[in-house]
Amino acid sequence: MTLIRRFYRRFTSKLLYKMILIYSLLTVVPLIVVISLFYFRSTDIIETKIQTSSNQTLVETSDKIDGMLKLIEQKTNRLSTNLSIHKLLRNDMDKLEYALTPEERRQYTADLDKALNAELAEEELIDAIYIFDNEENIYTSTGAETVTSYLALQYIAHQVPGSLSWAFFTDHSRIAAALEIYDESTDQKLGYLAVMLKPDKFKDAFASYSYGSFYIVNSNNLILASHDTASIGEKLKPSIVTAGNILNKRTSLYSGFTYYSIIPKRFLQKEIENLAYYAAAITVVAWFIVFVLTVVILRHITQPLMRLTGLMRKAEREHFEPLSGIRTTDEIALLCNSFNRLIREIQFLIQKVYKAELLKKEANLKAIKMHINPHFLYNTLETVSIMAKAEGAKDVPEVIQKLSRILRFSISGENDFIPLDTEMSMLLSYLQLHKYRFKDRLHWEIAVDPALSNVTVPKLIIQPIVENAIIHGVNQIEGPGFIHVRAYVSDYDLWMEVEDNGPGIDYSDVKVKTASGGLGSGMANVSSRIAIYYGYPYGVTSENKRTGGTIIKVRLPITG
Repeated sequence: MTLIRRFYRRFTSKLLYKMILIYSLLTVVPLIVVISLFYFRSTDIIETKIQTSSNQTLVETSDKIDGMLKLIEQKTNRLSTNLSIHKLLRNDMDKLEYALTPEERRQYTADLDKALNAELAEEELIDAIYIFDNEENIYTSTGAETVTSYLALQYIAHQVPGSLSWAFFTDHSRIAAALEIYDESTDQKLGYLAVMLKPDKFKDAFASYSYGSFYIVNSNNLILASHDTASIGEKLKPSIVTAGNILNKRTSLYSGFTYYSIIPKRFLQKEIENLAYYAAAITVVAWFIVFVLTVVILRHITQPLMRLTGLMRKAEREHFEPLSGIRTTDEIALLCNSFNRLIREIQFLIQKVYKAELLKKEANLKAIKMHINPHFLYNTLETVSIMAKAEGAKDVPEVIQKLSRILRFSISGENDFIPLDTEMSMLLSYLQLHKYRFKDRLHWEIAVDPALSNVTVPKLIIQPIVENAIIHGVNQIEGPGFIHVRAYVSDYDLWMEVEDNGPGIDYSDVKVKTASGGLGSGMANVSSRIAIYYGYPYGVTSENKRTGGTIIKVRLPITG
């Protein structure tokens, strides 16, 4: 992408190239429009004819498949009235009222097996037949696989009581159908009959279609049958029925299945593409002729402008050179003369103004360098520490050492991001420094997951919040003040909390409302830094506890 942008900028930076492009477009665009209109119109005519023809073929195929399904329905209806089936299902339902001797039951079972296998032998499209009673006992034809879901077949059979219903799912890649069996004398439901069709034999019904061009799906676009057996049971991909294909579909009023006939457009456009290639060749030749003539004519016009551009680029590098050899009086000559006058004016300004400004900036820089060096402050604090220690003040040297450490850490410019362990170490020094002031009134607890020690955070991100908790929390109450600092991981982000037992934030105060949402200047600075570094949703939030006090939460991404 970067290479393309560079080429585009370089191309559009020259007037000659722009004019060549314009003249080329004036030639090529009309030719492309005419060729495109002819191409698309011819394609539409061919597609319409082929779609009409394929639609008629689809109607014949769908009628053929519906006829096969209706034949299966006739066989299942005949089986549902089989005496052996009724005898066995009645006995399963009520062994007292419809009692059978063991011999009778063996005989009826053998007759049922014979009837089921006879149907399989007569109709090679059928893969298996299942008879279920109301207690899920099953009678099957020889070699039948275990059904995937008895309850699903029971639901399908109940859709249209007394009629064969075709399933909206597949069972081991087989199209399934189910029928409820009733006792005609008592109108009691005795059980269910299910039939499964062989996927490979069912493909014979649409064998005339090319591979991947015929699909049978249900109302949920689940593939029930296709050339590709592996795709059975999957959703029909939207890309198959969208652009790039000629699509015909027909929904069966008998089974509710939808039949798709798909013809890729690329197989139908060979002649149109040949004509398009010929027209494109003419377009390229015409464009090349225009291109050569345009370059010859426009180069003579744009050559002075190219020289002027080169001199302007030299002027950007403070190498000022006027343009010579101007012999015309047209607009380009006026532009060149104006450039020469501008060069003279710039040379004058450099001598009179620019050099004076440089001298002023050098003076300001020297004044800045004379400001107090921070190391002078460190050395001064060290001197005070030595003097206090000599006078016997025990706490003063420790206070000064901690202050020096915090000051050196806060203004050091080595890195704006530090490990969380280092940040918490400096925070501990800060709290110890305040301990000298508050004595037993200040207590704290720092709880940081050791696994977060090397996570990097912005420097001094937690100290202003603790400072705010001491000033507006601990310092505002009479009794002991407690500060709890926690760092943990939640929702894949680093969370740091500072909790105090102070009076809390008064959000109704107008001054608080205008001070960066009630966070205070120090915490507002922390919030601004986080917003600059990381953006939404990271930042600082505050809330008052019901028991008194405030919790400030800082959310950061985990880096390190």
